Amino acid sequence: MLSKIMNNNKFSINEFDKKKNKSHIIFICDHASNYIPHSFKKLGVSSNLLESHIAFDIGAKEFCLEICRRLKQSCFLSNFSRLIIDPNRDLNDDDLIVSNSWGNIIPGNFSLSIEEKNKRIKEFYKAYHSNLDKLVKRKIKKYVNVRLIAIHSFNKEINNFHRGVEVGLLYNSNLNLLLRIQKKLQEKKIHFGRNYPYSGFFYNFTLDKHSKNGFLENISIEIRNDLICNEKGIKKYVKLFEDIFKVFIND
Repeated sequence: MLSKIMNNNKFSINEFDKKKNKSHIIFICDHASNYIPHSFKKLGVSSNLLESHIAFDIGAKEFCLEICRRLKQSCFLSNFSRLIIDPNRDLNDDDLIVSNSWGNIIPGNFSLSIEEKNKRIKEFYKAYHSNLDKLVKRKIKKYVNVRLIAIHSFNKEINNFHRGVEVGLLYNSNLNLLLRIQKKLQEKKIHFGRNYPYSGFFYNFTLDKHSKNGFLENISIEIRNDLICNEKGIKKYVKLFEDIFKVFIND
């Protein structure tokens, strides 16, 4: 049963509730959108760059929506570009608001005043995390087990370095989902990496925060974006992970 679809310019939530199950998954997509409000004047960034990985995670939103629909779980997605502010970073992180992303200058992020930075924190960052917190707490009241799975994507090529793995599994203090998922990926002969292409010890802020540092089972799934950049690829990887994740909602 679809219980709610809610949208605003900071986040969107798709929820399905299956009351007969004791477990529930919330799929989180921190970098689902490249949307920048008109008032920001694209932050001075070209349209081509706004369609690239520096602005959002290509294919991640579509993957989230489809896996959520198929498994009848929930997903929580950002509705703003990480170039405005990155919700998957600590407030004290140097990469919270970047002025240079992989050699690409972001003019609108240079020389930000304290007032402008605080406005972005309030209107985007805190709004995002406040509503995600409410969703997690609501599901905890309904289900015995609530699991958080973040969906990201990464570039195949970076600084002339070729990343051959298909999937990365980013984890921190709670290894439960890692151990179960990696076993299934091995069985399916999927080339994957652990804490690759980034380390979950440093780049799992959203999961660490909302899982209460691992109290709730959680993992971040990174999928190479050339593999989910079209409908055919998305369907392939949704089917792969649907077979893996469906076990989690029945135990």
